Formats: sequence, C-alpha cells, structure tokens
Amino acid sequence: MSTWAEKYRPKSLREIVGNPSAVAELEKWALSWQKGLPDKRAVILAGPPGTGKTSAALALAKDMGWAVVEMNASDKRNALSVRQVALRGAITQTFSDTGEFLSTAAGGRKLVILDEADNLFGREDTGGIGAIVDTIRRAGQPIILIANDFYALSRRSSSLRSLCRTIKVKSIHPSSAKAVLRQVAKAEGIEVPEEVIEYIGDHSDGDLRGALNDLELVARGETTVTTRSVESIGARDRESSVYAALEEILRSGDARRAKESVRDLDESPEDLILWIDENLPVDYRRPDDLERGFRALSRADEYLSRTRRRQQYGLWGFASDLMTMGVSAARQGRPGGGQFMFPQWLLKQSRARGRRQVRNALAAKLGRALHMSKKSVVTDVLPTFRTLYTSDGDLKFAMTLELDLNEKEIAFLLDEKEDSHSVRHLMERVEKVRGREPAPERGRLEATDEDAGDE
Repeated sequence: MSTWAEKYRPKSLREIVGNPSAVAELEKWALSWQKGLPDKRAVILAGPPGTGKTSAALALAKDMGWAVVEMNASDKRNALSVRQVALRGAITQTFSDTGEFLSTAAGGRKLVILDEADNLFGREDTGGIGAIVDTIRRAGQPIILIANDFYALSRRSSSLRSLCRTIKVKSIHPSSAKAVLRQVAKAEGIEVPEEVIEYIGDHSDGDLRGALNDLELVARGETTVTTRSVESIGARDRESSVYAALEEILRSGDARRAKESVRDLDESPEDLILWIDENLPVDYRRPDDLERGFRALSRADEYLSRTRRRQQYGLWGFASDLMTMGVSAARQGRPGGGQFMFPQWLLKQSRARGRRQVRNALAAKLGRALHMSKKSVVTDVLPTFRTLYTSDGDLKFAMTLELDLNEKEIAFLLDEKEDSHSVRHLMERVEKVRGREPAPERGRLEATDEDAGDE
C-alpha cells in the first residue's frame, strides 16, 4: 500500500507545487535536448527534503516522453555500480517494456536520475565521484543529480560543478502545503477541520512530503479527524527527523553517521527503538542481516530495561550505540529501499490514549451526578452503565440528555465510530429536544413518552 505522498505524486510539471522559476528552468533545460546535445548535459537539483525534487524529475520525464534510469541511496554505493547502471544508460541505452536494454535509436531518449547524490558515495568510495564526472562527460542522455545538500555534493569535485547546471529548490510555503493537504483530504473523502490543516501546514517546515505523512498518520482509515488528532504529531525538527535518522541507520552503511543522526533527534530512546524495530524488516532482506540487526536491537532493549529498573541513565549511551551503530553494521546485503512506516505500537497507543481521555471525561460526568470519584466510577460503575446504555433505548436517550453527552462519549459507550448511524441518529433526537425544551434539571433521568423511543 503506497503512502499518500507517493499516491498523489505530481504526474506533470504543471502539478508541481511551489518553485515556479526552478520548474521553468528545468523545463527549459529539457527542451534544449530537442536541438541536440546541450552544453550542460546534467542538472544538479538541490534543495531541502520534501520540496518535490524527485517528483519534478519524474514529472519532467513523463512530460517529455522519456524513459527513466534511476539510482538512489539504496543501491550499491560504489564506482562500479555507477558505471554499470548509470553510465551504460546515459550513453547509449534505454529500457524496453520487458526490462531489456535498447539502443537510443530503438528506444528513444531517457532520463538518468541519481537520487540523493550527496549521500551516494561515502569516504570509502574514492572512485564514485569520478564515475559521476566520467558519466556526465560521456553522456548522450539527460542526467539529473538530486541532492539535499548542494555543498556536500559539489565540494567533492570542481569538475562536477562546472559540468552541471545547478537549479536550487526552495522550501514549500505553508499556504501551498495547506492547499495540497485540503486537496488530498477531499480526494480521500475525509473531513479534516481547518485547525488541523493549519497546524500541520504551519509545522511542516517547508517539507510537503512530511506534511502529507503527518496528515496520513492522523487521517488514514478515518472518515473524520478531530483537533485532538494532531496531538500525536508535535513540532518536529525536519533537519534531524526520525525519517532522516532511519535513512542513516538502515541505509547509509556508515556506523559513525548512524550514531550522529540521532544526536539532535527529538525522540526518546524508548520510542526510537520502536521506529527501528518496525522498519528493520523493510530494509534488511537477508536472513543473516535480520538476525544480526535484531540481536543488536535486543541488546539495546536490555540496556533500556535496566535503565528503567535501576535508574542508571548512563546505560542510555550503550543502548543508543547498539541501536544505531550496531544495527547499521549488521547489514551486509543491499537495503530494501521501501517506505518507512510509523510504529504500529505507538499508533495503537495514541488511539488508546484518545479513548482513555473520552472514558475519563465520561466518568467525570457520571461522578458528578452520582457523587463518586472518577476512579470509582471507572472501576465500579462504568462497565454496568455501558451495558445498560447499549441495551435500554429509553435509558440511553434519557442519560444522553441528563449527562449532556457528546458524540465521542456516545460512540465510546456504543463502541461505534462518531459518524455511525446510531450515534448521529441519537444526537439528532437529542438536539431536537434540546432545541425546544429547557435543559433537564439535575437528577431527572426519565424522558417524556413523546421523545423517548426504542432504538
């Protein structure tokens, strides 16, 4: 199942959000290929994460009718793989429908995309940057290098800077991000309050992909979203987000970078280990890699457990090293490169926390009516009250009026969704009575014959 960011990826440059000048410059460069080989055969598309760089490259290829040859950080990071894949594709080859290489004359133009080019080559790979330069010099096909950090890529080679046309992409303005969020919510058939859209857009830090991930987190599988839903998001530092940390831990192959990626991360060790546990099987496909990775994660969990039991917080450092450097060093095969997933356990806990809040609010109302503590109501009264509420239509109607229950509390008692027919029907009847009668006096539990009906 694809993420919403992938599902609603732009199909054309006309659909790209923001950066109109960068889009126009990219299109102008692409059109120059119609006149033969241009002076700049490659473009460096540089900008912050989530600003549409990869989407723009793929949309450009679709607009131009070009096939795509793509390498990214999940591929083997060495000079040999660049020469075997990118160079071969950039000079003379394209793909057929069956996946075979064809000559340019037979297969047409193709776009070579080196995604996350600033992370493709580590210090141990002395030939990688030379392979890129050699590829560009010999290319007979358009090439786009995508980078979050232009300096990290360009400082490796002055030749690379001179051979490429640099197009810089800026962060997405919050108003543009909000417009996309509204469109996606409408397309998914989900009612999202404007306050939620405003919150996610204002906290997106210019990262549209991150904003879509946040919306999906609180809205997938729902028909309505409440303002409380955004409590699980929080303001995140996109520069050191958990997604970026997972990239370094699971895909970089560099233990030092894996450790540094969590230094400024706004995640507790207890939550971070859940993120890694959820996504380790996504990237570690070989059984021996998985076994080593989970062994390191298991040892990290032991240290976290000792920290909680003995209050020895110095053990956090050992746990952090195991879940970052230990897990990173465990992989010897190629990473899977799939989409990172939000930890299901955290998601369930977030939903459970929401249900507890509703339960406690309901218990407080019952406690005031019965002169009991909220804790006593939860333990001694609520289970029986819930049974009576669901089985007796007259009592249900009367208690909804008497306690001034809202949709959330009714849905909790009936174990149904807020927008279910039963909840909506009951609320309509209650609102009708509230609209023509004074609020019921404290202690009045029975409804009139006219208004109390079976349900």
